[in-house]
Amino acid sequence: MAVMFSKLLTEPDVKKNLLIPCCSMGPSIPEEGVLYMNALDNAGKAWSFPCSVHHDETTVTVVSVCWDEFVREKGIRANDKVVLKEKSMAEGTIFVVEVKRKIRLLGEDIWADI
Repeated sequence: MAVMFSKLLTEPDVKKNLLIPCCSMGPSIPEEGVLYMNALDNAGKAWSFPCSVHHDETTVTVVSVCWDEFVREKGIRANDKVVLKEKSMAEGTIFVVEVKRKIRLLGEDIWADI
């Protein structure tokens, strides 16, 4: 699986929408409009995230991912890390969304799956 995007989450990412630069999503993303990102979480559960494509204040084209239900179900909070991967399957390519939280274990910081 290829990592497409990774980000340490901020309060706006958790309370509003996750913003992903379009250049991280591959060439199939339209320049603007609404689309659905179908993905699996690290437990294999299927999700369909409504997204909109737009320009932010710095004129970078971003995908705004509405992921409220995912955030609630997973207990995601600021300073967790999201990793978006692309997985090739027999029926095509699908995104895999992993969320990790930093924990201290035996005196060392590790990123554990949520």
